[in-house]
Amino acid sequence: MSRVYEALRQSEVEAGSSAALLNPDSFLVMPAGAPIREIEAADFAWDEIASFQPVPRPESRLVALTEDRSLGAEKFRLLRARLRNLRERQQVRRIVITSAVPDEGKTLVSMNLAVSLAKHTADKVLLLEGDLRKPTIAEHLRMPASQGITNWFGSNESIRRYVFRCDDLKLWVLPAGVPHDNPLSILQSPRFLELYQQLSAYFEWVLIDAPPLLPMADVNFWSRQADGLLLVAREGRTPKAVLTKGLEVLDNPKLLGVVLNDAHAVESSYYHHYYYGGSKTTPPDK
Repeated sequence: MSRVYEALRQSEVEAGSSAALLNPDSFLVMPAGAPIREIEAADFAWDEIASFQPVPRPESRLVALTEDRSLGAEKFRLLRARLRNLRERQQVRRIVITSAVPDEGKTLVSMNLAVSLAKHTADKVLLLEGDLRKPTIAEHLRMPASQGITNWFGSNESIRRYVFRCDDLKLWVLPAGVPHDNPLSILQSPRFLELYQQLSAYFEWVLIDAPPLLPMADVNFWSRQADGLLLVAREGRTPKAVLTKGLEVLDNPKLLGVVLNDAHAVESSYYHHYYYGGSKTTPPDK
């Protein structure tokens, strides 16, 4: 965590930001995004759309759904609680989840956080796949169709055909669809921006699984449209220089905090012992 924290601290100093990180486990409070235009709920009959039972692949590590009593699931419940506490002080409902480079686990975090919010709150949650170049969510969840935003944009059909609800959860998923070489031509279009405003008004939480900061700059669009950004970094892998350079490409990062993936937490064995029992263990000296 210290490498990630120091990299972010240094990037803020170099950028001349007046904001300061509180500590490695805190969130940085940033200005809220633009007001969301309210619409009537009747405009979208989301409860009437197709549903599916997610059957995640083992490598997807969707612990919030499949291992609810695990330490991993508990960590996502903690993240959920911190976001809800933050919402009490400012508008936070549209959150971009990204990483500095590919393969840091941003999609894993996006899916688990979405499930945790849907399971443990009464809020309506939308998981929106913002990476139109390399979509993976439909495959991770084994969704019944791989169509999504790009297919909707090329048709005159309602978006409801491309959104699916997870059975027994207040969780809706809007996949990216077929890969697209020029995502900004879709995302910056008036038609998509109008849809995005409507989605933002209906759902209490919109989690956007965005592309990595590097090498593409697509995430800059999502950062401008969202209320905040979570940056995923993998322990022992994400170097300081890459984090700094990634944050520099954003016009306004609106950084809420850092999620450290694959952390080797020493408390994991004690968590398992506390909830499931076992032989008595004496913790090592601190």
